[in-house]
Amino acid sequence: MFFTVTFDLLILAWFLSRQLRVRPVPRILRMGVPLFLGAIGLVEFLSYRGSHHITPTSYWWLLGSLVVGAGLLGALRALTVKLWTVNNWVVRQGTWLTIALWLVSLAVHFVVAGTQHNEAGNLEVDTLLLYLALTYGVQRYVVHRRATPLWNALGPEAGRRFGINFGSGPGGAGAFFTAFRNGWAGFGDSGAGFGQTPSDDPTIIDAEVVEDDELPRELHRPD
Repeated sequence: MFFTVTFDLLILAWFLSRQLRVRPVPRILRMGVPLFLGAIGLVEFLSYRGSHHITPTSYWWLLGSLVVGAGLLGALRALTVKLWTVNNWVVRQGTWLTIALWLVSLAVHFVVAGTQHNEAGNLEVDTLLLYLALTYGVQRYVVHRRATPLWNALGPEAGRRFGINFGSGPGGAGAFFTAFRNGWAGFGDSGAGFGQTPSDDPTIIDAEVVEDDELPRELHRPD
């Protein structure tokens, strides 16, 4: 139980920490994370069901929690996320209202599923990961649908060319600059010549690191 609760809380903290960051919206919808977490959550739930008696009423309360808290509030939460384009990329950033709706969604789950403490105690705890996976997947799907018109307006070449600047800022002392051009990485080619500084290249996106899907982790929002 302790390991399950700790793992679920770490996943929740990870979700919340990403909400207020400016991050790219992949052009192709990727649901690997919610599906992976959902599979683990389903295994946890089946294991719980094997050692606890869950009444039909408890099942209905849990279903209501998943539909209202995870589904409907997840979709509503996605509508509070800001979307805009920068350097041929579509990016997003959650707002404090997004965070507030996350907290409301969690409250719905614990209040609704937690009402069943007769023979199915702690049902809301052992279904938390499944709940998080579902609500995160719904939010990601709705944000992707909202971002699709922006990607279409940018054209088919959008999202394929970007530069990354590591350092105190574009052109700063000791800055490390790498230009990516259609799957190729190098210095000073395809419009970024050896005599050109990073501050002269309009395709640069400031970033902290390059992580999954080779997308920049942090994208600075334009003024």
